[in-house]
Amino acid sequence: MALNVRLSDRARGDIEEISTYLAENFSEKSKIDFLIRLTDQLKLISEMPFIFRASATKAGVRECVLNKHTIIYYPVTDQLIQVLTIRNTKRDNA
Repeated sequence: MALNVRLSDRARGDIEEISTYLAENFSEKSKIDFLIRLTDQLKLISEMPFIFRASATKAGVRECVLNKHTIIYYPVTDQLIQVLTIRNTKRDNA
């Protein structure tokens, strides 16, 4: 049984920021590809929430590597997956 995935306000802002960055610095296709991949990964997380590794630094939080520059952080409860943040590691280090 798949769990519901809820995006925090911060995660929604992260998606908007990453999408804007990709569209402005690469292409609209890059933005769309990111959003499709994100949607696919969120569906996978919903169906198999424990498939991705537990965070080494944040208790109860799991990490899904979306691509080499983006990580999804989320905890799992009995009824819900709460996406806390979606970090663009390339932008964080720039």
